[in-house]
Amino acid sequence: MWDDPVAAGNCREIGVQCSRMPSNKPLACTLAFAFTLALIGCSHRAQNSVKSETIPFQRGDRVLVESSAAQFYEARVLGIESAKLRVQELPSGDAALVQVADVYRLPSKGNTLASGSLAICASRSERWFGCRITRSGADGAEVTDVDEMSHPIDWKHVIAPNALTELNLKRLFDKAGEQHEFEHELAHAGSPKNIPGWHPMPGKAVLARVDGEWWRSVISTEKRGKIRIKFAGSDRQIEVGREDVAPEPPYPMEISQKSRFALLRPANPNQPWSPIRLISVDALEAVVEGLGAKRRTVRVRDICPLESAVPTRNPDLPHID
Repeated sequence: MWDDPVAAGNCREIGVQCSRMPSNKPLACTLAFAFTLALIGCSHRAQNSVKSETIPFQRGDRVLVESSAAQFYEARVLGIESAKLRVQELPSGDAALVQVADVYRLPSKGNTLASGSLAICASRSERWFGCRITRSGADGAEVTDVDEMSHPIDWKHVIAPNALTELNLKRLFDKAGEQHEFEHELAHAGSPKNIPGWHPMPGKAVLARVDGEWWRSVISTEKRGKIRIKFAGSDRQIEVGREDVAPEPPYPMEISQKSRFALLRPANPNQPWSPIRLISVDALEAVVEGLGAKRRTVRVRDICPLESAVPTRNPDLPHID
């Protein structure tokens, strides 16, 4: 019932004393108890006043809130509650109770940060985002976001993060960098590898490339270098080139083990096969890594190895196949 252990002890002591009083003195006991409650109330108001005075924000302030790791929004302070801030998100109007440590005061003047620093930046649309400063000048900065897009920013729209936010920003950029590198490699992975002695024949199940994606299909006919295929689970038919069809897995293990990337069979046959990175391959299983997904184990018969034709990002470095 009581948040203050001292107050609770005082009330218990009064209760004991009242119980020992003669029965003809109830008024004195009641007055003593009421007086103690008043003192406790004053003590609590004093404590709340001290807490409020230590918070460097007040009602009406425009602030920036880190709602989750490296995610931000502007807000207006509505009040102080239990050493926290009640804020109203702008422009949505949604209210929230946030920790003071997650709140930044909007800058009134520019603070220059060094190149390479992580910071919180505002775009022209007043959207705040995590950024990395790539050029620092007297007139402003050039920054990049997690999507590797460049933005010119005035110093008045840059906030230096505290230690915890800086750690969140570092994790955000590290994860985004791994994602971009993975996307770059997958985008340049080649076509499915060829199996020596394999030829497309009517009635055979194949993978066919249509609009840049590979689908499980069945060959209907072949005529003058054109192959008519029928999509699995559908009556749809289309003509593709000889170079746009490949054997359906399984592939010989020695071919899969020499590959860096592959296509993975979808759970739904009406969906395209998705590109993955091969971590390891044995006779029955393969450890794979998908775009935005954790490593997992799949059956070897569900992967189609791709040619390794991934250029390195730095042309001065040799490509290792």
